[in-house]
Amino acid sequence: MRRATIIKHVDREELERMYREEKDARIKERLLAIIHIYDGKSISDTASIVKRSTSSVKRWLYAWNREAYNGLIPRFTGGPKPRMSYDEWDKVVKEIEDKNMTIKDVRVYIKTTRGIDYSYDMVWKVLRKKMKVKYGKPYIMNAKRPDDAEEILKKDSMKQ
Repeated sequence: MRRATIIKHVDREELERMYREEKDARIKERLLAIIHIYDGKSISDTASIVKRSTSSVKRWLYAWNREAYNGLIPRFTGGPKPRMSYDEWDKVVKEIEDKNMTIKDVRVYIKTTRGIDYSYDMVWKVLRKKMKVKYGKPYIMNAKRPDDAEEILKKDSMKQ
């Protein structure tokens, strides 16, 4: 098994001190992996010791070799940014307000007018959850339905 190539930015005692004094659990875990690699263990052995994948340990080792301690600090980006701002969603809601569109229709409308292809679920989440657009699907009224259908229904229920 081939040993990992590591740049020893600090001596082993300093590395152990950094590990003992570290408060962040993620960095501490990464420092522990680096300590094992300092001791001559392979990446796969180190991965099994710290209970992480070999690709994670390789990534940590690469970051250590490049930037030492600073390379082990997690850099979270917060995920992908929304493709359309909520101001733009407000405009879409105003544009479709009285058009009796379904979610599928709105999805197609956004693709044709804005050039952005959202999934059905994403359009639903934004419209229903974030923008609080009311549910509603236009139904054709039955031509045989009497104008006072609600009153007739109330009278029938009162009789029983």
